[in-house]
Amino acid sequence: MLGILDSVIILLSLVLVIGAVLRAAGKKQTGAEYFLAGRDLRWPFIGMSLLASNISAEHVVGMAGDGYRIGMVTGGYEWVAAWCLIILASLFAPLYLKSRIYTIPEFLERRFGWGLRAFLSANLLVINVLTKNAIDLWAGSLLFVMLFGWNQMTVMIALSLFTAIYTMKGGLRAVVYADMVQGSWLILSSILLTVVGLAAVGGWHGLTSRVDASMIQMVKPLDAELPITGFLIANVMGGMFYWCMDQTNVQRVLGARSVEQGQKGAIFAGFLKLTIPFILVLPGVIAHALYPNLARADMAYPRLVSDLLPAGLRGIVLAGLIAILMSSMSACYNASATLFVRDFVLRFRPGLSETGQVAIGRKVTVLMAALGVLAAPLVGLSVTIWHYLQLISAYLCVPLSAVIFLGLLWKRGNTPGAIAGGAAGFAFGLVLFLDQTLRWSLPGLDHPYLNSFLHRSLLVWFFAAAVMVAVSLLTPPPHEDKIQGNVFAASLEHGSGLAGYRFWAAVLFALTLVLWWSFR
Repeated sequence: MLGILDSVIILLSLVLVIGAVLRAAGKKQTGAEYFLAGRDLRWPFIGMSLLASNISAEHVVGMAGDGYRIGMVTGGYEWVAAWCLIILASLFAPLYLKSRIYTIPEFLERRFGWGLRAFLSANLLVINVLTKNAIDLWAGSLLFVMLFGWNQMTVMIALSLFTAIYTMKGGLRAVVYADMVQGSWLILSSILLTVVGLAAVGGWHGLTSRVDASMIQMVKPLDAELPITGFLIANVMGGMFYWCMDQTNVQRVLGARSVEQGQKGAIFAGFLKLTIPFILVLPGVIAHALYPNLARADMAYPRLVSDLLPAGLRGIVLAGLIAILMSSMSACYNASATLFVRDFVLRFRPGLSETGQVAIGRKVTVLMAALGVLAAPLVGLSVTIWHYLQLISAYLCVPLSAVIFLGLLWKRGNTPGAIAGGAAGFAFGLVLFLDQTLRWSLPGLDHPYLNSFLHRSLLVWFFAAAVMVAVSLLTPPPHEDKIQGNVFAASLEHGSGLAGYRFWAAVLFALTLVLWWSFR
């Protein structure tokens, strides 16, 4: 049961969050302030907020669950994310920030037109409900059900309500300020649980002697569930969407004070991501050594908290989980409000005042909180929370990643090509998804190298790109105004301001290679 000391610590963490929100709420709530924090964010806040908005209950519970099931290799997503953040800083951030956009679909309209903007924005709203909000609520509430027997629906409603209130109060600035508190608390509490877990299992040597060596290795062969080629090639392709095109993450960079501050924030987040396998996946491996016969892999993290942590320490870890859960949810709420208002409402009501925009944004926040509660039970049907997230994200996001990246890289790419590539990629991805989940074993798809959905997602990426290229070449080229300032080459020709961050980007890239080599 939750002790008095644990309750006090959790309450203290919530008070710190409220304090951060109240500080942010003092700003005048104009549209730019509410949606982009007045475009005044500095790199430490951007970097920590990128981490906090990305890491949530599905990471804390889900990554430990997959660590219990298949080992450290599931942390490879985090190291690939560091590379994707380098790409964000190098190519996308200068392009976005110089355009002074509010949303990523807004930029896409400049390159491809309104139709693709509306499609991407609607897709992001659906993704926010199904793969962010619902998973956050289900995974977070699951922990409290397992530990204390609390009613899961009540927990989800309470978390949604509290998070929606502070998100509505202060907008993106409140989200980012709270992220600074919540992200720091997550790192502290996760390190604490990992250290206690290692001590219980007899240190690193005790752990490696009690689990199979494959549980520690992060470089797997081509026919594995998570092969190294799937990470270094396929996951980079798909990860570009999540880290460079997803409004929920990139919105922090859009609120940067300058291009340089946005780039440094992305690189700082990359360094933070390198630690995640050691503080979130490793506890799952430790649980595998201590409790090899758990009925469900996602029980690994709750079991460690319940069995190993005394009063006080348990409160610190649970407060970290609550904090990071609310951080991810608030990021989702604010991004969804920005997408809905900027991409749809202003399309049909262009003269809407900034006060009106903020008011509608707050209503969307409440709606997203309600939809998340309703959709959360879908997550319970998956093998593990983390597997659900990665599988759904791969097939939903990869076609858009191919179309957008190619469109920003290649001047000849046009709107018909982008639409055809996106639609064809989704259709092909759906076939591969159904073949894998329903075990159809369609001809050509039963090859051992296609056991991994990462390799399958790579096929989807190239298929969508090929269709886009073919249709673009068969149709008239885009007008010059669709290209000027809207492709990478155009941005770089006018100077991208990369010099201030290049050294640290190189260090981050090299350090990631060292880590892969060390855990081969």
